[in-house]
Amino acid sequence: MFTLAEKLRITGLDKLAAATIGMADSSGDATAASATESTTPTSPPEHWTAAENQTWRWYERENYIDGHWKLTGVTTPVNKETGEAYTGRAGYLNEMEVPAEMRLASKQPVFAEDATDNSPQDKVHQPDAARIARHGRPPSKWLRSLNASELRIWLKTIDPPEAGVSGMTYWTHLTRDHFFDADKIAGLTIDEQAKLHAAAHAGY
Repeated sequence: MFTLAEKLRITGLDKLAAATIGMADSSGDATAASATESTTPTSPPEHWTAAENQTWRWYERENYIDGHWKLTGVTTPVNKETGEAYTGRAGYLNEMEVPAEMRLASKQPVFAEDATDNSPQDKVHQPDAARIARHGRPPSKWLRSLNASELRIWLKTIDPPEAGVSGMTYWTHLTRDHFFDADKIAGLTIDEQAKLHAAAHAGY
């Protein structure tokens, strides 16, 4: 089966929407048929995946039907540059149907502060007074762009003052309050998360 990105390249957004609407209808019929055969019908298992191509981002919904994961819908594509939703076709799923934890983790926030992070310190990735004053909320765009493997190497080169958390895990605090992408920091140990948190507060 083609991936959704491949389908976008082959048939375009409009045809993809029509195809997924058809899939959703078919899965709905199958579910309804199963429900008539059972006194306690249940919805088929589902999972969501974040997807994108060069221009658009969206989420795919799949349901486990007849022993296979089947694509049953996609959310309205959003232009990655402008943030505007695609309007060329109706029938897409509402993004609010996506589990909240996935929506919050996969978004790439853009901050006005990113445009002003252009001091000499930024060119060599050093602490900046403005970021210290805002307690690393957000930290530099550069720091937020690093993947776990890159962070592990870089974290060994710095020695920021410790900065603890209270009432939550470092992971929650880093992704919710310091706006790190959960996918990028996945796999960091607790100690590495703690040091990354300290680096954010230290103005990196």
